[in-house]
Amino acid sequence: MNQLTVKNVEFYGDETACVTLDSGISTIQVFCHLCGYREGDKVQNLLRVLDAEVKAACLSDWPAEVKREKSRERIEQTGPYSYVGFGAVVDRDNGIIQVNGFFIEIGDLPTEDPVEFEIIRLDLW
Repeated sequence: MNQLTVKNVEFYGDETACVTLDSGISTIQVFCHLCGYREGDKVQNLLRVLDAEVKAACLSDWPAEVKREKSRERIEQTGPYSYVGFGAVVDRDNGIIQVNGFFIEIGDLPTEDPVEFEIIRLDLW
């Protein structure tokens, strides 16, 4: 896994911050507690979730065009640190997906095929 670049850190409290990360493909904002990062830092490309729901992006009997659309990686912010989207499973045993250059430890995965997800809070440790 490559590294992510810290683009911005907005503290709210002594140790808690909203951190903007860049994968080289896209940027996202994540929650960080005990945050010691600064703009320009490189961090391990493995984010974690507080809570998430994951399901297969499509079923094997769906039309090919629908499968292609549901297999396209995307991530959309729905609230502070919360996201929905579609990602590729890179390590089913460890519950890791990849989406737009971000590796996310999301938990139990129902399949090795692309997944649809809803993340309640995305964290940087």
